[in-house]
Amino acid sequence: MPKINESELKREIKAGNFKNAYLLYGEESYLKEYYANELKNKLVDKTFETFNFHSFDGKDTELDDILKDAQMLPMMSEYNFVLVKDYPIEKSANDIKLLEEYLKDAPDTTVLVFWFDAIEPDVKSAKFKKVIKAFEKAGDCVELQKRSESDVAKLLVSGAKKRGAVLSTDTAKYLISISGNDMKNLLNELDKLSYYAKGGEITKETVDNMATKCLQARIYDLSKYVVAGKSSMAYDVLNTLFEMKEEPVIILSAVSGVYVDMYRVKCAKSAGYGFDDVAKYFNYRGREFALRNATRDCANLSLEQLRTSLDEISKTDVKLKSTAVDKKLLLEELIIKLILTARGVKYA
Repeated sequence: MPKINESELKREIKAGNFKNAYLLYGEESYLKEYYANELKNKLVDKTFETFNFHSFDGKDTELDDILKDAQMLPMMSEYNFVLVKDYPIEKSANDIKLLEEYLKDAPDTTVLVFWFDAIEPDVKSAKFKKVIKAFEKAGDCVELQKRSESDVAKLLVSGAKKRGAVLSTDTAKYLISISGNDMKNLLNELDKLSYYAKGGEITKETVDNMATKCLQARIYDLSKYVVAGKSSMAYDVLNTLFEMKEEPVIILSAVSGVYVDMYRVKCAKSAGYGFDDVAKYFNYRGREFALRNATRDCANLSLEQLRTSLDEISKTDVKLKSTAVDKKLLLEELIIKLILTARGVKYA
């Protein structure tokens, strides 16, 4: 059986057309957990859950033990359901061989689900490709990727309605830009905002006052102030990040990502390509807001200024990782250089 997408998986579950094995992997942690639980809810009769539901954490389990339970017959139910989280299957050639042997002749009465949360397999590795092929013989392989910004916004609008609140599509997209595109985190934020709205509308002001800003959103604020030459506001954001105990290397990595976004947008524009081309070519699915911010922030910067800024970021990265100089001081020095570059000021 070939790999299937999320829509096909959803249809299969709704129709009760279950396979004997599922491999759930990909970028979107919320969707992997959601569909693992959907399969459990559909297949496990709670009355006999003790006998027919077997859950394993891959960090604490041997594959032999998992497959022994997978061979058991269900009791007073149609299926024996085995759910395995974060098993490092690609790490052992022997484990892959054992799994291949099991899946060649998987029992019709067992549904085996492997899903990944804390660990993420290397989907391009030869070992994981063997795992995919093994699962395809007995069931479905589903790579659950980030949904587009529009799809996540629709989910938030619908979710707000179910929670008794009103959320516009524009405000939903604004929330994504503030809190990031992790769906589990966004739904937690939606719970909080809906409760605060008390049946009314969740406005941008509500989001500003109540939503938790992710690191990336704070870095967008930082870059916005840097390119505008607003040094005091840029340092306020940087100091907030220090107070939040964010690692300097992580802060620098996020700053670098923002400048790479701006450079891509600027290069694309100079070559006659648009926003959508950049989003598609560099896979900004679910992070379209990053390119909107980049388009805004690089409007008054030249390609030369962006190249100079990226050079300074690279030099700072080397210093952070190879010298004993105070890391906070290195980042503050970088912010000065980025502001001067944005202003077109030459420095030694």
